[in-house]
Amino acid sequence: MKYSPSESGHFDGQRGYGYISIEKFIDAARSIKSGTSVPADFDAHGLPTIANTILTTAILNAGRISLDEKRPVNIKQNGSGWTLE
Repeated sequence: MKYSPSESGHFDGQRGYGYISIEKFIDAARSIKSGTSVPADFDAHGLPTIANTILTTAILNAGRISLDEKRPVNIKQNGSGWTLE
């Protein structure tokens, strides 16, 4: 992210990672709200949708359980979902 002002003294961070992520989220939300898209349309766009992040979330949760309970936690695919054991 670029925090220094532009040559004219204005905000100049529009191409930074955080800004682009928020911009894409807002664009997607507007498109869904207007009825031109459904949430699943954005799974292929590289956005952090539920479908794109569920396995990462399962891995992080399994790690947390494993550390807290001092035991291995298996992650198994169950159809289109994931189960922790």
